[in-house]
Amino acid sequence: MTQSAIWSIIGIVILVYVILSTLAAYVLVRIPRLPLRDNPSSIGLEYEDVSFPSRKDNLTLKGWYMPGTKAFTIIVITGMRQNRVDYRINSLNMAKGFVDKGFSVFLFDQRGRGESEGQGILLTHFDRDIGGAVDYVRKRKGPDEQIGLIGLSAGAAATVIFSSNDEVDAVVADSCFTSITKVFSQKGSAMSKLPRPIVKLLGLGILIMARIMYGYHRTNPADKVANVKCPILFIQGDKDDWVSIDVTERLYKLSNNLLDEIWFVPNAGHTKTFGIDPDGYIDRIASFFSKFEKTPLQNKQPTAVNN
Repeated sequence: MTQSAIWSIIGIVILVYVILSTLAAYVLVRIPRLPLRDNPSSIGLEYEDVSFPSRKDNLTLKGWYMPGTKAFTIIVITGMRQNRVDYRINSLNMAKGFVDKGFSVFLFDQRGRGESEGQGILLTHFDRDIGGAVDYVRKRKGPDEQIGLIGLSAGAAATVIFSSNDEVDAVVADSCFTSITKVFSQKGSAMSKLPRPIVKLLGLGILIMARIMYGYHRTNPADKVANVKCPILFIQGDKDDWVSIDVTERLYKLSNNLLDEIWFVPNAGHTKTFGIDPDGYIDRIASFFSKFEKTPLQNKQPTAVNN
């Protein structure tokens, strides 16, 4: 075989690798926009349509604010490709459960999802979107309002990473993974329709093309969880085929916060705990948030001054 033929084969292999990496990056990283097909009135829940800007780039994001009786708002961050109406986790009924416990609940669409502006990219600029939601609640309710975040799947990863740089009162991480690379390796085949060995082989190429095409920067919860100052409740089903129990145990140990809790749920799949035990899910999370709920007197305490 001539040298030119060898170089031709190498060139073809590289071209095929780039094409497949581009295809996989498009399928795995780009979030398709799913329309809203429901609203809180369908379950008798009082709500308000709201618009608010994302941090830094001021995209218009849309959401529903459902008022409660407590000075505590729960913001729900749904999973990878979902908008605020996430039928996989039954987000509307979840919201109703917390409102019935006295919490206000804020469901919103991240960029490129539902009715929000922009293009949705997996775990990209989520800090601006979650930050915008937090800013909205603080502006609406004032400095005494407490905020808890509930993230599910990729939303849990985004919540942990966001909370490592921005203080809230408590976090729930439901079915959180440690590494996006591992998720691509384990589930990329089903998502992209490419054979699993091909997806594993394309791992580096996918990340490179995702960065070139969409500005994606890999950030993993395992690298950030130790910086989260507030308490975290980790929730993990023992039938989860996306995230294993040892992954959640690792995050719990890395967090190293004495106020953290971990809840392993029998017979629950990925983000399916609410689905199999709605009352138990609401009660456990409500109890967790309530442990860190301040009284009105505590909110009015002046900051100590060192003489």
